[in-house]
Amino acid sequence: MMGTFRVRIRVFNWDEPARGCELEALVDTGASRSVIPAVVVAELGVRPESSKEFTLADGRRVSRNLGWVGVEYGGESVHSHVVLGEPNDPAILGALTLEDLALQVDPVRGVLRPAEEFLLAAP
Repeated sequence: MMGTFRVRIRVFNWDEPARGCELEALVDTGASRSVIPAVVVAELGVRPESSKEFTLADGRRVSRNLGWVGVEYGGESVHSHVVLGEPNDPAILGALTLEDLALQVDPVRGVLRPAEEFLLAAP
């Protein structure tokens, strides 16, 4: 099992890119979505567009709102569908955002690195 580590990311309102902030996010390859803390969601003015049920590590089911934000790391920016966190939720960089940014975890060094990308080739 790999230990966790944190990275600095910039999150921003996709419609108003100047409306953003940097935060420290836990890299969690087991999380299917990234989570943006409630205080940051309010600061960015992100509105929920849907909600979904998720299973927590302890097996409990919770409902959380989802919304779109910009996420920037290593000079790359993506439009990411994230969980709009509750007051005590930490910032988490989850699998979908890592994939969108074409990043993978280097488990030996505990850092993010560019992922090798593949396309389906026609026969």
